[in-house]
Amino acid sequence: MMARFVAVGLFVLTMIVPARGGEPRADAPRSSQNEPGWTPLFNGRDLSGWYTFLQKHGKNSDPERVITVEDGMIRLYRNAPEASEVVMGYIGTEKEYGDYHLRLEFRWGTKKFKPRYELKRDAGLYYHIIGPDAVWPTALQFQIEQTNVGDLITLHGYAIDSWVDPKTKAEAMPTFLPPERGGVEKKLGGKGISYQKHLAGDLERDGWNKVEIIVAGGTVTHLLNGHVINRGRGLTFTDPRGDGKPRVIEKGRIALEIEAAEIDYRNVEIRTAAPRP
Repeated sequence: MMARFVAVGLFVLTMIVPARGGEPRADAPRSSQNEPGWTPLFNGRDLSGWYTFLQKHGKNSDPERVITVEDGMIRLYRNAPEASEVVMGYIGTEKEYGDYHLRLEFRWGTKKFKPRYELKRDAGLYYHIIGPDAVWPTALQFQIEQTNVGDLITLHGYAIDSWVDPKTKAEAMPTFLPPERGGVEKKLGGKGISYQKHLAGDLERDGWNKVEIIVAGGTVTHLLNGHVINRGRGLTFTDPRGDGKPRVIEKGRIALEIEAAEIDYRNVEIRTAAPRP
């Protein structure tokens, strides 16, 4: 057990400097070209290693061409007319991953669609997906929504311990604040869908934005454009149809959410930890 703890701890230390919410990290994302340890999850040419899941169409069926790959990007809804009714879903990895550092870049397009035409542009990065495919699956999510990029969402049985601004602790969506800056302990999730807003501040840019998640030994860290904006530890899952006992989930599928807003993704890369002893 001690060897396993040390291995996980070393992995986290190589991924990030000690997290001080909102401050830049020393190893902000770069291209993985000639960079040891990083592996592309998206090859820039096609969806090898991924599958699609869309409302009405199910797995690996996209008759409306919601998803296109061009110029090294995954492009969503590029062919859909503005304000038209569209299907939603995600693009998921065929493999499961645990103990890793994932990074990607996204940028918004100009179009929005029904049923979310009147709402903010929205998408997301799912991770630790377990169980059958579904729109809003059993998973954690790095929220990608205009003005809310980096919110931490737990879905359908996942729970995690975190820290929030004490002024927001009683709110339905409390705001992350690291303990070294006065954050108080708060458990997120356990049933249904729960939200924890990212560290206060506007870090989203026009054009391309860099998203990162680090998952190691039950801890998760969200970063946006090189800044730590959400964290948690002690990740567990309680099956709402089971015996009510929480258990540890160490790996799961990763997915890019498709949610009625034009968006492009590129440079989807992963760095995994060494195998645990």
